[in-house]
Amino acid sequence: MYEISCAACAAPFEYNPDDYIHLCPFCSCGFVLDVEADAKDLISGHFIINNTMDQEQVSESFFSWISKRHHRPERVKKEFNLIGSYCIYLPFWVISAEVHTFWSGHSLKANSYPGQNRDYKSKFLREEGQFTKRYRWSILARKSTKEHWGFERLHQPKENVLVDWDGFPLDETVGKAFEGKKSLYDSKQPFKFEVTGGQTIANIQTKENDAIAKAKDQINEYHRRVCKTKAGTLYEHRTEIDVVGIHAMHIPFWVGRYSYLPKGPMKFLMPARERKFIIQGYTQHILDVELPIENKDKVVLNLFLCAGLGLTCLGLSLFISPIFYTAFLVFLCVGLLSAWKLIQKEKPDLEIYKGIENKEPVK
Repeated sequence: MYEISCAACAAPFEYNPDDYIHLCPFCSCGFVLDVEADAKDLISGHFIINNTMDQEQVSESFFSWISKRHHRPERVKKEFNLIGSYCIYLPFWVISAEVHTFWSGHSLKANSYPGQNRDYKSKFLREEGQFTKRYRWSILARKSTKEHWGFERLHQPKENVLVDWDGFPLDETVGKAFEGKKSLYDSKQPFKFEVTGGQTIANIQTKENDAIAKAKDQINEYHRRVCKTKAGTLYEHRTEIDVVGIHAMHIPFWVGRYSYLPKGPMKFLMPARERKFIIQGYTQHILDVELPIENKDKVVLNLFLCAGLGLTCLGLSLFISPIFYTAFLVFLCVGLLSAWKLIQKEKPDLEIYKGIENKEPVK
């Protein structure tokens, strides 16, 4: 660690050279250190969001969320155990932008009229359109998005598109605040260390210009994939992004861990496992949870059950009655189907997200 004096109050403090903006723990001001010019430039437009949760509220929120999705709510407290949670203020560059997108393509007509069967081209309809959106696109101001679990893909759009970027629209992702409270963005206040109540604060490590470039790339790709859902074959798309503002914002998140161990006979087939979850500290909205049982687990369990029952029926067909051989064939088919489904799960069908394209019309 290195020592530096604050650009505002001149108080000395230790700093990390990997940080882009240095935050003074005494007066809470932020400044950029230019080593070559031996200068310190104060920054403006740095905000923080208040945290409205404690560990007890995090526990209540998590168990309430799980209970609504469990087939036996009365078993939740017995099968789930909250291991621990911590709060951290993560920095984001929030880019305000207005986006205009124009697209054109063609789609296969839903109805076919008499006389069109001979003309293959007439089955396709040329389409075009445009749409405008306004975003407060948020880019994590850290060099790595893997420091904490779950921040690689917080964006969950309404459209059926594949998301493989770490940015997200602030207003659509973090959840709505409770009735009577301001929205997350409107609740922002000038950055002060006192607001955190002693919780961990992650410093800003990336530059605003890099965040703007990254946000433009992500928005452009997002709109391209949205356009592909509007037409069977997309000819072209053009997205114009007007950045109207950018500022830094520290947002509180609760990252927790829980263990799951089912009761009854299932505990012998499924060992205890640890999972994670994320809760937004102001809106108290659960952003992401690792589910205790996924579809893959169900398929694997079904595969083992079919294998056991199939072998049992095969043995019964050899020593008791050939009629059990029919049951063996049934379990074998179900087991093979489960194995095939498990293999297919490892190969995501990108066409589902990008829009299935029709073949070009024959000329």
